Amino acid sequence: MGAMMPLSEGWRDHYERMLRSRARLAEAAGPSSIGSDEARDRLYHFFQDAFHLRDWLYNSDDPVVAAKAAGLKHQQNTYIKTTPVLALCADVCNGTKHFTLSRAETGDTSTTISSQSVAITLPAFEVRVEFPGPAERKRARREAEARQAQATATHEWIITSDGQPYDAVQLADDVIAAWNSWLNAKSLL
Repeated sequence: MGAMMPLSEGWRDHYERMLRSRARLAEAAGPSSIGSDEARDRLYHFFQDAFHLRDWLYNSDDPVVAAKAAGLKHQQNTYIKTTPVLALCADVCNGTKHFTLSRAETGDTSTTISSQSVAITLPAFEVRVEFPGPAERKRARREAEARQAQATATHEWIITSDGQPYDAVQLADDVIAAWNSWLNAKSLL
């Protein structure tokens, strides 16, 4: 067996990390002040964290957990291959991690995050028809900066596989539900 992970973490720690990653994705989906690059990073991280739960389970130091998760290993991988949302998760993870998808769990090596859209909501502003002095201009600049800080972005991503579009945020929820179903069936949650 390989070296122990730092901080003596186990599969439950990674499961919790996956849930935190999902919460960060929800925050990025918006409305928030998170920019598009950071939002996309959060999308990638969720799918990578979610798929890699598999590795944390079958490499567990607990022999009972490792035995229950043996069917998740690379070639056996039956639960992931037969659970469409987890197969999609695997493909998104591997595509974002390796730049290209050479082997697809879905069977479609063209599975991709096909679009990212962002809607920006700006706060209301008022137009004044006056000629303010220096103090009023300074106050108006502070107010404008405060209004600008209230602007929010809402992000949406579409994942396409086998010609079908999937909302990435809904897919994230479905992935967690699939993992929860497996963990509950194995009496691990």
